[in-house]
Amino acid sequence: MALLVLKFGGTSVGTPERIRSVAERIAAAKSAGNDVVVVVSAMGRTTDDLLALAGEVSKTPPGREVDMLLTAGERISMALLSMALADLGVRALSFTGSQSGIITTNHHRRARIERILGDRVRLATAEGAVAIVAGFQGMSEEKEITTLGRGGSDTTAVALAATLGAARCDIYTDVDGVFSADPRLVPGARRIPRIGHDHMVELAQRGAGVLHPRSIELAQKFKVPLWVRNSLAPLKKDAGEGERGGTEVVDLTKGMHGTNAASGGMEATAVVGITHDDEKSLVVVELMRPSAASAIWDAATKAGLSMLAPDFFDGTLRFFVDHDAIPEWQKACHTLSVDGFLRAVEIHEKLVPVSVVGSRLTQDGKILSRVFEILDQNGISVTMGQASSLVITLAVPKLKAPEVVGLLHKALIES
Repeated sequence: MALLVLKFGGTSVGTPERIRSVAERIAAAKSAGNDVVVVVSAMGRTTDDLLALAGEVSKTPPGREVDMLLTAGERISMALLSMALADLGVRALSFTGSQSGIITTNHHRRARIERILGDRVRLATAEGAVAIVAGFQGMSEEKEITTLGRGGSDTTAVALAATLGAARCDIYTDVDGVFSADPRLVPGARRIPRIGHDHMVELAQRGAGVLHPRSIELAQKFKVPLWVRNSLAPLKKDAGEGERGGTEVVDLTKGMHGTNAASGGMEATAVVGITHDDEKSLVVVELMRPSAASAIWDAATKAGLSMLAPDFFDGTLRFFVDHDAIPEWQKACHTLSVDGFLRAVEIHEKLVPVSVVGSRLTQDGKILSRVFEILDQNGISVTMGQASSLVITLAVPKLKAPEVVGLLHKALIES
């Protein structure tokens, strides 16, 4: 008998009909002889609706109260799913993050998991019930309710799988797996049957919404077998272990055997995917002195903030931040300016990152040269760029980003 952790995202539980469909999938996994722990997100756009509601009653809602509000979304999903399973004759017990013993840091809106106790979850499965856990949330040592940030339910699921010693963690979403670009924007996007942790982290950090980057890091660290699957695909009678499709996130440190390794030699340059993230904005900071960069990192760490693709040149630091974290960045930068660390700060909300993810991208200059050639031919300006072996990230106008992704995908992957 295997223990499976199944996570269902907001679109998967977005309507009563879809909740019943998810319940049937869980019942099938249970009837196949598995112990099952389920993690759920809030229904559809519930989180966005709750954030909008908070904005209507307060110009600057306190983070503590926002967390208290947002956790209601997952509680609704878990309770409804438990009811749907009861109708199928499957006993299920729902638990909030705090009831599950998910202990986090005390950073509201972007807490990190410290450890998971999981006693009630273990007891539920030992008694033959399906344990349904509210994703995205936990409780700090100070007994404060916290949330893990956008996409945090993925992190909840993998962390639970690691704690419980699960045989597998399946992340169910509304697409057939991980694609080389967003298939809703790029018709030629291809499903990637198997992908390494490093590439998956880069894609996730840069806009591929199917997995939260912290969940991938946890899967790699604790060796949790991880899959991305489509909850909207028809349920097969013999699903369970034999379910086809999806994407397996694997450890490639032991070689590329059995994966979609690019042809052209063992050290050939390969492009895996193209992404963009219109939920991020470019920040440009002019430092009073080069050593002031460490003050920015210290302030970000203290506030639980993150930055993407930092680039330092000639006294100027440039990086991308989450759009919803801009007020906190403005506050932190204002303090640093008053303290004499920063000369000027600019936030460009109309510039977003577009990224090319692959292997040996800087060892072979052809890819980098081709990227700039394509953009120049199409009259698309680039404000900044950063490149490493795994990823090339550019700042482009937000309105042009989907077009850039399509152009690069066609040239670097489809052809």
